[in-house]
Amino acid sequence: MFMKKQIAGRNILLVAVCLLIGLAFAVNAASADTEKAKERFNTGLKLMQEGKDTLAMAEYNMAIKEDPEFVDAYINLGSIYFNRNNYSEAESNFKKATEIDSKNPDAFANLGRTYYKEKKYLEAEEAYKAALSAKTGYYETYKDLGLLYHKQKNWPALAENMMRYTEKVQDDYLSYYLLGLALKNLKKYPDAIKALNKSIELKPDYFNSYSTLGQIYQNEDKQNEAYQAYKKAVEVKPSSFRAHYNLAISYETLYQDDSDKIDQVIAYWNRFLKEAKNNPKAKDLIPGTESHIKDLKELKAHYEEEKASKF
Repeated sequence: MFMKKQIAGRNILLVAVCLLIGLAFAVNAASADTEKAKERFNTGLKLMQEGKDTLAMAEYNMAIKEDPEFVDAYINLGSIYFNRNNYSEAESNFKKATEIDSKNPDAFANLGRTYYKEKKYLEAEEAYKAALSAKTGYYETYKDLGLLYHKQKNWPALAENMMRYTEKVQDDYLSYYLLGLALKNLKKYPDAIKALNKSIELKPDYFNSYSTLGQIYQNEDKQNEAYQAYKKAVEVKPSSFRAHYNLAISYETLYQDDSDKIDQVIAYWNRFLKEAKNNPKAKDLIPGTESHIKDLKELKAHYEEEKASKF
């Protein structure tokens, strides 16, 4: 009997992306025909667990030579290539595993993750769905599909898969963020806010959740809530010129008729300007901001003159 084990391998992809590579676990010799293959496989697994991947690869290849239909050896060999960023060889091994066993969810899921890395998104989607067809409770694949749909900006599909995933896994901040982002783009704001707040509860220093929350509140013209969200966003990521820009807009909109707040409005715009000048992507915003700050300073002078005239 074969036992399966999952190893987690995490890679950073836009917002932060999570990949799982299924690793077949040790097997016991069950028949004389495959005994040598299984011995090689178990030796390879031990070497792999010791971090000796190159030696492990040689053992897996020998296992395959002894038994060309040894699915688990192809899976483990593919996982080593995947972790070495050799996606072509990883694809070859995972695909071979699916050809031998068309009902193996690990093989299809790993093939999908490899296609995703290769930007073969249609093939990745098909592989993920094949994994779910083979094992309906393979919840991690819903997240994999979600990451794919996020890349494609397919908001309905992203929302559907993240809902399914978070029904089962309720301690993953990234999935709640992706769910909130999808619902925000579908203009389902109350549910989006709930998901984003859950993401923040799980990871209080996750910038994207605060930023997306701020966008929702701006869309709803809830400037105080938007201001509070962007204030947290710039605390988490002080270098984000976009967060500083939105913070300044929210605060100015909130206090546009309050002469006592003019200094803080100017301060927020100056802070944005400082970050904008350090980021080439913000260069088109600089002239307009400088002009706006000049206008605000003139408005401040007007307020001061008006105040002085009353005495």
